[in-house]
Amino acid sequence: MELLIILVIFGLIATGKTTLAQTLSRQQGWPVIHSDAVRKHLAGLRPTSRVPAAFGAGIYTADFSRRTYEEILHQARQYLAAGSSVIVDGSFKRSQDRAAIRQLAQEHNARLGFIYCTCSRQEIQRRLEQRQQNRQAISDGRPEILAAQEQDFDILDDLKGTPLLYLDTGRSATVVLQEVNQFLTMLIS
Repeated sequence: MELLIILVIFGLIATGKTTLAQTLSRQQGWPVIHSDAVRKHLAGLRPTSRVPAAFGAGIYTADFSRRTYEEILHQARQYLAAGSSVIVDGSFKRSQDRAAIRQLAQEHNARLGFIYCTCSRQEIQRRLEQRQQNRQAISDGRPEILAAQEQDFDILDDLKGTPLLYLDTGRSATVVLQEVNQFLTMLIS
């Protein structure tokens, strides 16, 4: 039986989660479930549709987020059942969402690793400004919601004992990928 992996790439907006998930998907051949794309699909929107809702409003209410994470788990379950490892890209700011994916990994006897993406405030601001110019961007993250998301993020105490990499994505891509690949090697062995 092939070893199954669930790799959760999470953190605040504009910390490089999606870029890392896409890079690892190409490198490993694993599918990616993007929370922003799932959320917009559930809302009947195109992934690149702009939804400039206030923090916690519109498709970003607690109830809509719960539905989004339930769908993420459903999709991840399908990949695992088909024998495929999977990468999940989202904020995972709620400890109950992190607990639910840990439970899913246990149900499928899959290895689970979390990569918490971070970078400097200046780099986040630069990326958010750049994103606003990109019509293909899926995320609705904007500078004005960053502080609210930081304050609304559950502390990571629930991940004690779970493989967790704190990753500064503000460094060169080569250094970042080297660190991630070391983490994956540890996770797989």
